[in-house]
Amino acid sequence: MSDAEFPDEIDPSDVTALLQRLDDAFEHGIAPIPARLSDAARAAFGWRVADERLAALLFDSTDSELVGVRGTASDRRSFRYGSGEFVIRVHLTPLTIVVMIEPPLSVACRLVTEEGSTGHRTDDLGEVVADAPDLPLRIEVDLPSGTAVTPWITG
Repeated sequence: MSDAEFPDEIDPSDVTALLQRLDDAFEHGIAPIPARLSDAARAAFGWRVADERLAALLFDSTDSELVGVRGTASDRRSFRYGSGEFVIRVHLTPLTIVVMIEPPLSVACRLVTEEGSTGHRTDDLGEVVADAPDLPLRIEVDLPSGTAVTPWITG
């Protein structure tokens, strides 16, 4: 192919004409998608994480309030999630996050935020300590029975 076929600069009027042709093609040349196909596509999209299971929230420290006890306010928040025969415990402070797997097991886990994810591995006691990521946050744990995912922790 020669340079003449792919110019370095495109005339703005050519771009406008091309965009108009594309717009016309999609507006007039494509039949609407049948509802049954749209429904099937949405259902298939849900299977993209079929090997992941949402861990069930068993405990949230903000839901348990000690009545009549002074000085119970804490910057620490604790969660407990269940996934099959495993429990995922999470302790979150402004500076650190501790993830514990019960029964103890060394597994890969990821801390997922809106910006991305960081990979970690629990030690032989089933624990990993990391810098606290920004919220919202969810935790993905690769258990022997499959990947367990916590619901999003938002605050």
